[in-house]
Amino acid sequence: MNGVISKIGLELEMPLVQQDGLAAGFEDVEKLFQDFSKQGWSQKFDPNTEALIGVNRETSKGIEIVSTDFGVCTLEVALAPVNSLDEAINYWQNFKSSVFLPNLTNNHLKVLGYGTQPISAQLKDLITKKGHYFIWKNLIKEDSKEWIFQNVPGICSVQFNFQVPKEKSLKIINTFLQLLAFLWAASANDSITASKKLPYKSQRFYAYLKIASGGMYGRCGLAIKPYLTLCDYINRSWNVSLFEIIRDGSSLYPQDQSLTTNKFINEESAYFYSLSGKLCQEKIELDDLKLAIYLSWPDFRLKFNFHPDIKYEDLVSAVHSNNDEKLLELIQFIILEVRPIAMQTNEEELSWLVFNYLILENLESISEYAFSWSYEDVKSAAMAAQNNGLRQKIRGNTLGEIGLDLLSKIPKESLQMYEQYLSKLHFRFREYCSPSDTVIEIFDRHGMEVLLDYLTIK
Repeated sequence: MNGVISKIGLELEMPLVQQDGLAAGFEDVEKLFQDFSKQGWSQKFDPNTEALIGVNRETSKGIEIVSTDFGVCTLEVALAPVNSLDEAINYWQNFKSSVFLPNLTNNHLKVLGYGTQPISAQLKDLITKKGHYFIWKNLIKEDSKEWIFQNVPGICSVQFNFQVPKEKSLKIINTFLQLLAFLWAASANDSITASKKLPYKSQRFYAYLKIASGGMYGRCGLAIKPYLTLCDYINRSWNVSLFEIIRDGSSLYPQDQSLTTNKFINEESAYFYSLSGKLCQEKIELDDLKLAIYLSWPDFRLKFNFHPDIKYEDLVSAVHSNNDEKLLELIQFIILEVRPIAMQTNEEELSWLVFNYLILENLESISEYAFSWSYEDVKSAAMAAQNNGLRQKIRGNTLGEIGLDLLSKIPKESLQMYEQYLSKLHFRFREYCSPSDTVIEIFDRHGMEVLLDYLTIK
């Protein structure tokens, strides 16, 4: 480490399928979790529905979690944070081979290095039984619900969590915003679902657009504009419709769907429904402010870990006065979560981990390069790249060329040290070939059976 990153955490979402490639169901997952629990893992139940939603265990590194995501057919592994890149790489490889895959094999299941379910399309009956997802049904507009609930339960990404210096976090997230068109296009790996080719490179990218337009504008996907301050980042999360609050472990959602956290702050109390439909009045609490910050899913998310003894009034005052200096005094540390990367096959998720790590460790030179175009250029290119892939241009350079330029900013010693991971990406950038392009080529030439074998994580 040279001082930019102090901790690394991995969250990996993977399509869970039966041996024939069809999406796994509730019974498959419950049996899998029961098997984990027989090996000493603790079962995790949703406090709202009492459904079994995952397992976890305490290790010398910290807590490891295996759970379902939006869909029960999406299995998520969250590994404990570690101190170095090499440790993060070895951790996932060892956990996968010695713990994760053997349990799947014993249950006649497998996971795919892919960003969506390749065969199954009707997924609305596979939404995980979490109170949190019941609230989605309350927020999403009627004309968007059918598509979202049929498709979003299958989308999968790999998320990198980097603990970064809190004083640099604003520059870091804005630098990554400048790279989002490239990251989405280069890592796209979800161009086939329901055994059919899609008219765009990434179903996940399209899904975030649908979710945003379906009632979560400003909460999901593309940031509207770069962040002016850390207080601006938080204030934006407080200006979108309030998603939920938690009381006694149970989820409550607002009676007034237009209620924002800032409005809740001003009025000090509001009416909320329990998931059973009971109406109650609740006063605002500090944890409501923290939860509202967390319950946003932009392409790049800042996770604020506040000092345990901060006061409600101090957090509100800092944010509303746009005082980053005061805000930083309330924060222990900040984590950058990188979210655009689809789950990958052939361990290319580790290639992307290495690349994102090295972008952060060489922030100054890469930031200077990335700000040679505007964020409006980035958003336009991200949209157009859904058709054009890595051949899409920003200010005269293709996204593939931008990837090569970014690699050139990394010191030669680092490139040599991680050559086995970065060479895969160098090839893709040079040949304008994203994982989605590879998937389409295999599907066209050999069909779904060969594609499934290629995508299966082994």
